[in-house]
Amino acid sequence: MKLEKPNLDLPEMPSLNIADVISRFILEQQKKEEEIFTSALRIMSEPPIKGEITKGKVKWRGIRIVQYNDGFKYTKWLEQRGNQISPKIVFEGIIGNCL
Repeated sequence: MKLEKPNLDLPEMPSLNIADVISRFILEQQKKEEEIFTSALRIMSEPPIKGEITKGKVKWRGIRIVQYNDGFKYTKWLEQRGNQISPKIVFEGIIGNCL
């Protein structure tokens, strides 16, 4: 019985630089944010938005994006005439090994 030598050649992995990783992360976060906000506009706004979401429909309902920065903590949510209608999206930045 003859044993065959296993093939240990791995496919070449593309090199990733930090800019590509950050860009991909930001795009994924924007997509999640869009899903959360679209859901809030269709369910939580009064009256709910049906059909295409347009600037006019959003403005007529008194909906706005609220952003709050506190150091390295960034928070974003939707409000309709002063009432929060979406969950708060929080991004918290950390530099190094700060505790």
